[in-house]
Amino acid sequence: MLLLTADAGYIDEAAAALADDNVYVSAEVPDAAALHDQLSAAVGDESIGVAVFSDNAALEASGPEIVSELAAAHPECETIIVAVGDDLSAGSRVLAAGEAARLANEAESSGADVDGALTETIQGVIAQAPEPEAGVDAGPFIGIALAVAAVAAAGAVLFGVARSRRSRSRSTGHRPIPDRIRPLVARLTALSGEYAAAGAAGNAVAAEVAADAATIAQNTTELFERLDRKGDEGQREIVAVEYGETLRKVTAALDSDYLLDILRHPDLWDDPGERIREVRTAVSAFSAELVENIKQVNARRGLHFQVSLDGLIGRRTELQAWDREFGKASEGDGDARPTG
Repeated sequence: MLLLTADAGYIDEAAAALADDNVYVSAEVPDAAALHDQLSAAVGDESIGVAVFSDNAALEASGPEIVSELAAAHPECETIIVAVGDDLSAGSRVLAAGEAARLANEAESSGADVDGALTETIQGVIAQAPEPEAGVDAGPFIGIALAVAAVAAAGAVLFGVARSRRSRSRSTGHRPIPDRIRPLVARLTALSGEYAAAGAAGNAVAAEVAADAATIAQNTTELFERLDRKGDEGQREIVAVEYGETLRKVTAALDSDYLLDILRHPDLWDDPGERIREVRTAVSAFSAELVENIKQVNARRGLHFQVSLDGLIGRRTELQAWDREFGKASEGDGDARPTG
């Protein structure tokens, strides 16, 4: 278990700890070591990340914001549960939207202390998690919208994730998403939750935009992770520069003081319909460009494998021709062998 150091932020410390452990408990929390062991036993080998902070962490970020940051740093986690003081926030990509938050809310309302509420939430998530379908390989790159809602905290957050797997990352702090991109992805995922909340209240367009924002956050993460796996740091930085400004503009357009406000209060804006169309057209174009760039990265990787396969197939064709020639020769003369 990592303990909070004086020169490390709460979120950064937790993100680093969750790279090697399912559970992080701040040293500021009473009986941190015992709580860590209790929660680790509850989590077992499930793909659940748990971070527990004192009330002081609220000075750095809210519970939902911390969930969003940890989700962006650890897309391999199927569920994130966060406690800031007595307030719980939770989100899960394998449960229905808002289900993890409901479980946390019920646990917190049961009267148990935060230790008991966390354990109850973990148990609820495990119990509600769907069984994988037999014979179906989900693969590592399924796009799933992960709903994150705060319990006794402001708002809800939705973050996009790019993979569903149980093996946990054992990285040493390396982050494939560049620093200039990461906060934009985190903001998009948070905005996706705000749009989802508006959609749940009956605004159909907001519900669609929630999915659009989550998809952009997801595919942005996917693009940089795939570039990172190629090991081309120079190209990754170039893409970060090229995408950074555009992603910033898209995020600003989707922010709560523009498009979301237009959707909530169209009567307070001039030409709300045209404004909505402009933003959605730009978002759609940017999202399509992201997918094309991911395909370009894949094409470079695919070229390597295609060359290898072509070589293998070519060799196999030669062997097949040799066998045919051998068979013909054998029919005429049992001692004959093909030439060449």
